[in-house]
Amino acid sequence: MENQKYFKRFAIITAFVLIILLVYDIILMKMQLENGETYRTQAIQRTATSVTITAARGEIVDRYGRSIAENRMGYNIVFNRAEMEKGSENEIIWQLTKILSKSGEQWIDACPITIDAAGLASYMPDSDLEKSRMWNTLKLQKYATAQNCIDTMYTEFELGNLDAATARRIMGVRLNMEIMEFSSANPYTFAEDVSLETMQTILENSAILKGVTVEVVPIRIYTNGEIAPHLIGNTGPIYAEEYMVLKTQGYRINDTIGKFGIESEYESYLRGKNGKKQILRDDNGEIVYENISVEPKPGNTIVLTIDSELQLLAQKSLETTIKSIAARGGFLTGGDANAGAVVIMNVKTFEVLAAVTYPSFDLNTYNKEYNNLLKQDGSPLYNRAFNGNYAPGSTFKPAVALAGLQEGEISRYTTIYCSGRYTLTEYNNFSLTCLHVHGTLSVEGAISESCNIFFYETGYRLGITRMNDYCRQLGLGVATGVGLGESSGRLAGREDRESREENWYAADTLTAAIGQNDNKFTPLQLCAYMATIANGGTRYQARIIKTIKSYDMTETIIEDTCEDPIVLNELNVEKSIINIVKNGMLSVTQEGTASAVFENYIVKVGGKTGSVDTDKKRYSSNGLFIAFAPFDDPEIAIAIIGEKVQYGSYMTQVARDILDEYFFSTKTNGYSIVTENQLVG
Repeated sequence: MENQKYFKRFAIITAFVLIILLVYDIILMKMQLENGETYRTQAIQRTATSVTITAARGEIVDRYGRSIAENRMGYNIVFNRAEMEKGSENEIIWQLTKILSKSGEQWIDACPITIDAAGLASYMPDSDLEKSRMWNTLKLQKYATAQNCIDTMYTEFELGNLDAATARRIMGVRLNMEIMEFSSANPYTFAEDVSLETMQTILENSAILKGVTVEVVPIRIYTNGEIAPHLIGNTGPIYAEEYMVLKTQGYRINDTIGKFGIESEYESYLRGKNGKKQILRDDNGEIVYENISVEPKPGNTIVLTIDSELQLLAQKSLETTIKSIAARGGFLTGGDANAGAVVIMNVKTFEVLAAVTYPSFDLNTYNKEYNNLLKQDGSPLYNRAFNGNYAPGSTFKPAVALAGLQEGEISRYTTIYCSGRYTLTEYNNFSLTCLHVHGTLSVEGAISESCNIFFYETGYRLGITRMNDYCRQLGLGVATGVGLGESSGRLAGREDRESREENWYAADTLTAAIGQNDNKFTPLQLCAYMATIANGGTRYQARIIKTIKSYDMTETIIEDTCEDPIVLNELNVEKSIINIVKNGMLSVTQEGTASAVFENYIVKVGGKTGSVDTDKKRYSSNGLFIAFAPFDDPEIAIAIIGEKVQYGSYMTQVARDILDEYFFSTKTNGYSIVTENQLVG
């Protein structure tokens, strides 16, 4: 009986255990069949490597959608710390440099030191920034010699008894790995945009290149690197000194970022949002599983106000004209001419249609040629269109005429006699001259003939305070609002002098009235000034960005900013007075200083030439020309400066080339058709 009792208990317990096991088996089967993939994915995510998928940078296009900056896919060679064994770096770098050398490709090298055939180390020229980074990374003083640095790297990077050439290859990479803070959290880009053949070779040698991967990444390209490079800008790597701030904004140290121009100013719009991919490898390094956990989101497309075809035409015309003037050589013929700028603007919206700086450069070769560009004559990296400050010379006279007429100091019928000399009797008979003896002139004739005497007297009657009030309304000495680090120029007067703890004298007002003295304005300001007069007195905020769209152009991120332009101020001048000045500017092109080019031109043009001494010993002068057209219903304004070209009239051909392209080009450009009443009868 007792045995039966124990047996019964054992059977019950056994049955209970079997039931529990059966329940667990059922649950396990259910988990495997119904949720197996989910748990497998979770397990892989815990053990897989997380790789960043670089988002495509937003594109930059002109006002008609023509591409200026875009992307193509390329291959980067990347080191991953988690998969690269400690101590294997030097051998891997050596193997990679041999592969790339064989295919004639470059890798990133941060060491500003060369070693000659005799083994002597020396710093590369123009490498101050690179030397500073190297000294900081190696914890050396700035007086360290090139050989000190080499010796330190031999020890720091465990280069042993390697020959100088081999060691130099490796240390250039190892140094940059340190600068870029290579770690598990920061992969290191060894080489960018390598060829398909190189990529395949690296994959074939993956067994000996542990921790080396090839990533498919978007590569920034410029369809024509010569289109407005000073405005477009370029992208580049993030430097260690920048990373402390940028990492708080979600950047990785091996990301690229806009360095100047539109690429920098609109970085937050152009930058995309990177994605994430989980990758699981087996013991042989082969990928056995991969999954995109976060899709990358490309950046936005920036639509500029620039017309790329008009921009290229203006660039070519300015370059050809300045080279032609310089080729003449000789006395008083502009033999020193070497630089200039052009800005073209829509007078009704202040959209910048073109902004030219000469000499210039190509964005596609900018990084390679940077050191040479720094040394070149004419400072090709300098953005003259937005930052160049130039005395306006006689192009300033329409502003003085407007002020004098509105203030009642002169009228349309006021005449002043030009004898060739102007004397200020109450200031010790101080006298100034005019280039010609013009005789008796009205304001329209004085603008047409560019008579200094007329404007000395007008400026004297006005005084500097009232004269400058109108100049500011016209945007002279005032930023246009376009951004991109534009200069605000300088308006000559007491305020400016007092800010420099200097005095202002009565005679200064006279020279300021003809656009000299301390007056210095940018070509962009001069164009905005011209546009304000042309449209009847409304000064808008200048624009270089038309709109911002999503990458695929299906969504609008920022509405077209030029459909409803921002009014900065209305000119406090009667429309009839503005028309008097505009008539004087028409006379400039019909019978005055610009008539040689425009007298028989099919479109009526208002304009004003100017010449300003820059070097009296060499008799060198800058030449300026500002214009608007068509005269009766203005659409565009133009400002042109040629450095050391001698005369403003020499710049009128550039304006005519621009107007030919704008009004008569057979290309589809969206411009309005010139009507019969806008033509010269």
